[in-house]
Amino acid sequence: MTDSNINKDHHNCNFSSTKYIIGSLVLGLTFGLLIGEQAAKLQVLGDIYIGLLQMTVLPYIMFALIANIGRLNAIEAKLLTRQGVLVLISLWLIGIFSVWAISMALPKVDNAAFFSSLLIESAPKINFLQLFIPANIFLSLSDNAVPAVVLFSMMFGAACIGYKEHQSLLEYCNNVTKILLRVNSFVLMLTPVGIFGIAASAAGTLTLEEFGRVQAYVLMLVAAVMLVTLVVMPLLIVSCTPFSYRQIFRESRNALLTVFVVGSVFVVIPLLIKGVTRLFHEHITTQSKHSRIPDMVLPLAYPFPDMGKLLSLVFIVFAAWFYGRPLDFLDYPEMLVIGLFLNFGKLITTLPFLLDLYHLPDDIFNLFFAVGIICGRTADVAGAMHLMTFTILTTALMTGLFKIKWGILIRNGLISLLLFFCISLGIRGFLEQQRSIVHPQDQILQMQLLNDRVHHTVSSLSMPNSVTLEPDQHLIDRIRQRGAIRIGIHEDSLPFSFYNAQAQLVGFDIDLMMYLAEDLQVAIEFIPYESGYLLQQLENDHFDIAVSGITPNPRLLASTRILYSSSYLDTHMALVVPDHRRKQFSDIKQYSKLKDIHVGVRKESNFAARINGFFPGFKVIELDSEADFFDLPAFRNQVLLTSAEGGAAWTLLNPDYDVVTPFSIHQGAPLVIAVGGQDLMLEHFISTWIKLKHTDGTIDTLFKYWIQGEATKNKATK
Repeated sequence: MTDSNINKDHHNCNFSSTKYIIGSLVLGLTFGLLIGEQAAKLQVLGDIYIGLLQMTVLPYIMFALIANIGRLNAIEAKLLTRQGVLVLISLWLIGIFSVWAISMALPKVDNAAFFSSLLIESAPKINFLQLFIPANIFLSLSDNAVPAVVLFSMMFGAACIGYKEHQSLLEYCNNVTKILLRVNSFVLMLTPVGIFGIAASAAGTLTLEEFGRVQAYVLMLVAAVMLVTLVVMPLLIVSCTPFSYRQIFRESRNALLTVFVVGSVFVVIPLLIKGVTRLFHEHITTQSKHSRIPDMVLPLAYPFPDMGKLLSLVFIVFAAWFYGRPLDFLDYPEMLVIGLFLNFGKLITTLPFLLDLYHLPDDIFNLFFAVGIICGRTADVAGAMHLMTFTILTTALMTGLFKIKWGILIRNGLISLLLFFCISLGIRGFLEQQRSIVHPQDQILQMQLLNDRVHHTVSSLSMPNSVTLEPDQHLIDRIRQRGAIRIGIHEDSLPFSFYNAQAQLVGFDIDLMMYLAEDLQVAIEFIPYESGYLLQQLENDHFDIAVSGITPNPRLLASTRILYSSSYLDTHMALVVPDHRRKQFSDIKQYSKLKDIHVGVRKESNFAARINGFFPGFKVIELDSEADFFDLPAFRNQVLLTSAEGGAAWTLLNPDYDVVTPFSIHQGAPLVIAVGGQDLMLEHFISTWIKLKHTDGTIDTLFKYWIQGEATKNKATK
């Protein structure tokens, strides 16, 4: 490492992390707030910037590790593998524990949420062999498998140690890393443009509630960094070396302040080495053979994941919580170990990989960049302290100054644990106070029809049509003659037909029928029905057609007593289960081990006809409405078989329940319109009309509003 390289890096960091970034961040946020959702188009600037930053990551890791490890001599290699690895692993364990400890700051969230495609997508299984073993290094590079690339590079570099003809190869690798750093410096010149696009897009598309929730990540990361940097690592040094906390703070404060201002750990390496050398000055003279150990040890640790990168994995914990899918306790070891290996690269590679791994939307990565100027510099402070701690402890081991003072170590460990607990509890209390008091049920009960232009009435009783069909008259002719269409509806079929908080009949199917009546230029008479009597009421001419989340029953279809239209929406089979039993029902292969399980299902539905094939050992109870499942005490702690689309809506009213989808993505049922009178002409008309509504985007608009809960003020167009 030369002074010229340090100065160049310092210059680049100054350019990319001072007034230009701050100005572009403020400008982007302001511009995004002014133009709203139109700012989403500017995200392309951020995507280009992120992509350019990522393109040098893996090549740099590979060539830098080969060059750094290959240049070691036998003594240096022994140092790294014995004392250095021990210290490094200890620091990594502290970082991993810190991420888990600070995650306690996140308040409990209700898993209740509108339907999302994440519900029906099975989480990808991790191929650890492909992730960690570089059977084909070129495939590992193309698949962005950072752990495999790191392993290959470390083994290649280790093979170069002691090899007489390696000098030109290592020089070549070293030159490649310098060129890659230059390429990266050119990309850094685009930082203000990239930050502007990301900030504008985030400000224009994120809601105030989402911005409020971002503060959870910022608070958690800042708190973890401050605790680890100012408490945990200094106290660890105090417990194992002759140095006092005052001495450590005095020698580290300038470097820590500098790294926060500059935004780069690399440029403070000389400051850190000087600080460590001064600490050991009383114990190691400049003439001693150990005097150069800090100069040699600290650069060796630089390519490895530091505490700042580890603590930044808090973002994955935050992202899972943000989307209402918090990580389970057993998810933490897996995520943190994989994240540790991925952190041989950069966070812009690590975080997207982990988001995909845990099936979290990539969109939240924009939040990471939106607060990056604060969180990135904060994490770098922990990274700098990590290098200093590693160097002090390793040097102490090599010089015989390392001695564990068990009493002090236990005391300092308890102090650290207590501080983590108290600060996590404080952040949790603050976040709970900041959260707006919006009950999940309000999200759906306040919804209004997108199309309220059609005159309609809702009957309290179901009676046969007062205008009987004439011989050879089709239903559609009578509908036009009367100027009204009679539609059967189930009044408790979320989110397809239900009453909102204002006692208005609303829902996906109600809105869809408004468009049908508008196209027919007739009014609507909504007639209530119960699931068990739908067929009878259709045969007795109580209504012309029926809706409300109807899934075709194969038995009724084969009887030719009922006609169904083509599908206007394909649903996916799912279970609604109590939150605490979510894990039990997530794996269908384990169902045979469960005892005394009652499964509720809607009468005469497609699912009711198939349920025995899925749950041969369970007691099946057919219900008139899914609402009965939540109202009847007998179903407490039991499960409901329904659609993921409908089940998600029911969890909004019953936040203690959650939706699980253990079935194949192809297991589901279409939603159809039931046609009375075995009238093929009306069935053909409605099926053709449904195709038109698919084509013109009406059904897609209704799906986004009623099923996915996208609150929009724009009325759907005809």
